Amino acid sequence: MAEQRILNVNMRGAIEAVPRYKRAAAASKFLAEFVKRHMKAEKVRIDMQVNAALFQRSIKNPPTRIRVICSKDDKKEVTINLIKIEKE
Repeated sequence: MAEQRILNVNMRGAIEAVPRYKRAAAASKFLAEFVKRHMKAEKVRIDMQVNAALFQRSIKNPPTRIRVICSKDDKKEVTINLIKIEKE
């Protein structure tokens, strides 16, 4: 049985604590650790769309908050996907 959660991740503190040229990589690492802690997972996989969203505004200016949906399978592996927002 798969467990799913929607998480709002605030990465501002992790991003501001590193040099500008390492910010997107730090945001990616922080996101993985945050999800691992909150979903009680052993392994975390970040989807390509989430990674593209983190690096979209270059390596020096990643978003400070991101909203993701996390799916955990029976082997305690979590996949992080981006929530698609449809504009009406």
